Amino acid sequence: MNMATIETPVRLSLTRSFDAAPETLFDAWLQKSWADWMGPEGAICLSCEVDPKVGGQWRIHSRRPDGSEFMLGGVYKEITRPSRLVFSWNGCFSGPQASTVTLTFKPKGAGTEMTLMHEGFVDEEQRDRHNEGWSTIFERLARHLA
Repeated sequence: MNMATIETPVRLSLTRSFDAAPETLFDAWLQKSWADWMGPEGAICLSCEVDPKVGGQWRIHSRRPDGSEFMLGGVYKEITRPSRLVFSWNGCFSGPQASTVTLTFKPKGAGTEMTLMHEGFVDEEQRDRHNEGWSTIFERLARHLA
């Protein structure tokens, strides 16, 4: 007997407006200063590697306020300045397989509306944890750009 399984992708979509031009916001994702705001509140970057080209890798090694360390990394899949950025996402907060982050940047008045689509979660719980994480990261990014 054949059985079909329909899999619904578990994704997260977040949109936020920033008081920065699309180019400025886009470039913040490709610079070593990325480590200043990527991660939970209070995290301190220990090392950051960024190779901003399609196929290039990125890695961040950070320490949380409680002293525990974490690593994040991935590969840039698409870089279309200043409108779209796609990269893989892998690390301690993810499942066994890399997921994919797609960022789109649209001018909005004097600023930018940025939408993040994070796809490939194992389950809703993992997605919800990332929702909390990305929300914090967006706050840190806004302060970094101010």
